[in-house]
Amino acid sequence: MGYELHIVRQTDYEDGEEESNISLDEWLSYVSTDKELELTNGYEMNIPGIETTWQDIPGFCNWVGHPRSDADTIPWFDFGSGCISTKYPDSDTIKKMINISIALNAKVRGDDFEYYDETYFTNGGHPIIEQQADINIDKPIENNFKKPWWKF
Repeated sequence: MGYELHIVRQTDYEDGEEESNISLDEWLSYVSTDKELELTNGYEMNIPGIETTWQDIPGFCNWVGHPRSDADTIPWFDFGSGCISTKYPDSDTIKKMINISIALNAKVRGDDFEYYDETYFTNGGHPIIEQQADINIDKPIENNFKKPWWKF
């Protein structure tokens, strides 16, 4: 496990169950135009003391153009379920994902359904929380529970 960001294109961004509709062909077409991305269609997994195996993953690519990449820390992008994902992105990788999402007419979403766009870099590194617009800080929170919290 790990925290991931995803490039998604959905009909209803409020629906966490809806799958993105970016096709593998569309992703491969984009990758072919981006000279900073190296299509590998998988990666080597080294299990110390056991074996080294190749994991076939169509659409998997490395971002060899990352400003601080070296052989051990090359950021990657994984295609699956109609979206492009990566784990533990740094700010450069978030910026790259935003640029990719613009080209694919999509959005960058985190695991907690927060969204990242160009304002992420101008508002102190804070993603956009969709529900924030619905919060009224002047209105007291209503308790709709019938039982005390310790009696379920």
